Amino acid sequence: MATSTEQEPRINKLLIDRFLTDVFAARNADAVADYVAPDLVQHGADVADGAEAFADLLRREFDRGPAADQGTADASGLREPVFVVGENDLVCVCHYMPQPNPDAPGTTFDYYAFTTYRIREGRIAERWPSLNKIAPPQLPAPGTPTRTTTVSSSPSIDIEANKRLVVDFYRCVFDAQNPDAVKDFVDEDYLQHVSHYPPGRAGLEKFVRDRFPDGPVPTPPEPLIPPALIVAEGDIVVVAGLLPQAEPDGSGALYPYFVYDAYRVRRQRLVEHWSGIDKSAPPKPPGPPPASRT
Repeated sequence: MATSTEQEPRINKLLIDRFLTDVFAARNADAVADYVAPDLVQHGADVADGAEAFADLLRREFDRGPAADQGTADASGLREPVFVVGENDLVCVCHYMPQPNPDAPGTTFDYYAFTTYRIREGRIAERWPSLNKIAPPQLPAPGTPTRTTTVSSSPSIDIEANKRLVVDFYRCVFDAQNPDAVKDFVDEDYLQHVSHYPPGRAGLEKFVRDRFPDGPVPTPPEPLIPPALIVAEGDIVVVAGLLPQAEPDGSGALYPYFVYDAYRVRRQRLVEHWSGIDKSAPPKPPGPPPASRT
């Protein structure tokens, strides 16, 4: 019989599903109070702390109509998510949201929006969105495919080993600026789900080589930017780094921006990748981070 701890992710995922349905599908901001803790902590830059502030923001967006639902794209117009992963008290939802292509008017580029929630005592207590204030996501056109994928439920998968693999991949490849290390982590048939990054392992090696022409450098013993979040279920690992970005008003102030990536892991190799980076507004190197509340 499953223990309460083993059942926690499943119960939490059901809670998030009902929250997205009752709030976003029904366009009912009043229902926020049924799911969200009064002292909700908002780690992103789109809304102040507290359930009341969150409900007020949604109420304004819902009143303006579907076209205004941008800054809180938790449910992407209530499209079916690509995947939902739950681990312990965290649930991460990923939606496919192709965005207008700045390089080819009239076309779109691939973009994946992520939101992670922490559940405590049956309520949403914390929220981490992937909002980039420079380019708030636009809702996809009706009929856009959702790109839903299956998360493996095999009990033999070691999610802790999968998380270590992803962290070491960043440390040994990007922190060390070493394209030759890609082969130690990535499958030859690596499936890249965003069209603005090159496909396959060879494409990733070239990307790293072009990005770091003066590399490699010594591999650091720990990640240069430790994950702000890492959530795994089955063969999917979602990782988010905190890269504070400059406010678009030119004030010089920084806002918290969470850069998400997701990977599918098989046989201790990365075989698929979903990116939360917006091609039209790629993040710049981080400044001093805002005070952490994770």
